[in-house]
Amino acid sequence: MPYSYLRVYISRSGLVELGLGQMGKIVVEPLAFESLGVRSMSCLIETPDIKMLVDPGIALGPRFGLLPHPKEYRVRSQLRSVLIKESHKADVITISHYHHDHYTPNYVENVFIGSSPEDATSIIQDKTLIIKDFRENVNASQRRRGWLFWRFAQKYSKEVLIADGKEYQFGETKIKFSKPVPHGEAGSSLGWVTMLVVNFDGLKVMHASDIQGPIFEGTVDSILQENPEILIAGGPPLYLAGGLVDEIVVRRSKGNINRLCQTVENVILDHHVMRSLDWHIFLESARRNAESIGHILQSAARFKGLEENLLEARRIELYKEEPPNSDFLAWTKLPWDRRRVEPPPV
Repeated sequence: MPYSYLRVYISRSGLVELGLGQMGKIVVEPLAFESLGVRSMSCLIETPDIKMLVDPGIALGPRFGLLPHPKEYRVRSQLRSVLIKESHKADVITISHYHHDHYTPNYVENVFIGSSPEDATSIIQDKTLIIKDFRENVNASQRRRGWLFWRFAQKYSKEVLIADGKEYQFGETKIKFSKPVPHGEAGSSLGWVTMLVVNFDGLKVMHASDIQGPIFEGTVDSILQENPEILIAGGPPLYLAGGLVDEIVVRRSKGNINRLCQTVENVILDHHVMRSLDWHIFLESARRNAESIGHILQSAARFKGLEENLLEARRIELYKEEPPNSDFLAWTKLPWDRRRVEPPPV
């Protein structure tokens, strides 16, 4: 079934079902995630009162000493079109932090982001934006990105509100944002993110981007305190273990995931964890434990009824099995400034 028609909703009993959204229910539709082929945690959440687009960003990343494969660029383009189309249906857009896979900047960058001023404007035009505070609990790079985005958004959005620790009411729907939590470990140089809870008639969907596991125990406690029916969370960066991230920290996240799955009935774990082909081995014990008590741990792709499409993790394999043509290889050898403004010939 095409992305734009598949819906997942939770009924008043908290049961997750596949089907078309109905009034009186919270509708959840993942739009772009690693398990769908790109770096992102973008999704649409809808209640009878409001339609929300969460973290409207898509990016690719450097890996294995290789630029993204042409197939990655094609999927990036496809999913960005989906994201833009769905943004036009939204009343509210939320941004958890200012990494490029979580918002769309208003400049041209074709190597990793695939962004443009036109796309950025189209996404936020006449919308209510609720964004991470770019002045407090933010690292230097995101402070600048957030400030630049805020200046841009003032021109085109309906209004710009701050997310950190705030609550907003839309009809019978309450939107609650956590105080900033670490982007992974406490004291991480990557900064902080805000987690989102959408509450309608006592049913909760929680979106927790880039908590990387969660690694930090305080983040786990905050999620369990909310006790959502559906949790959409960023998993641990297995591919960085033993390098930028201590292996002990990654192992700790496994216990935290298991702890969450014992309480939360439906956990969608994706993002960083899906940048590794052995993600399923790492999560298998938590998945089995969840299943034993009738709970679910799965990727965003499985939540949509699809198989995982881990293009970044398979990049070396893609280059071997589907060698890029000469036009693409010539583009990869262009100076950075030209590649940035010239789309890859895919």
